Amino acid sequence: MEKLSVDFSSASSFRALPATVGMLTFTAGTRLPAQGVSVHAQDEVSFILKGELRATSGGESWTLREGDVTLIPAGEEHWADVVSDVTLCYVLLERPTERNAP
Repeated sequence: MEKLSVDFSSASSFRALPATVGMLTFTAGTRLPAQGVSVHAQDEVSFILKGELRATSGGESWTLREGDVTLIPAGEEHWADVVSDVTLCYVLLERPTERNAP
């Protein structure tokens, strides 16, 4: 195990192979993304730390609140509407490839 020290007040994300980790805050009424959909080449795990949002992914919609954890598979279109101010931590996980597989 490696303990990582991250100052989230000065950086919104950091890279720790094979993942990127970040913390985001959004105000009520925000749409994520502002237009269209979001798609990543990595699996995305999000931890809802505060607030509430209405998220759609894989053709299904959920209300997410403090304490909820989500997994969005790589390549899946998703978007969300922020219901009340939200703080979340996300992790983008690289999928193993021939180059980085154990």
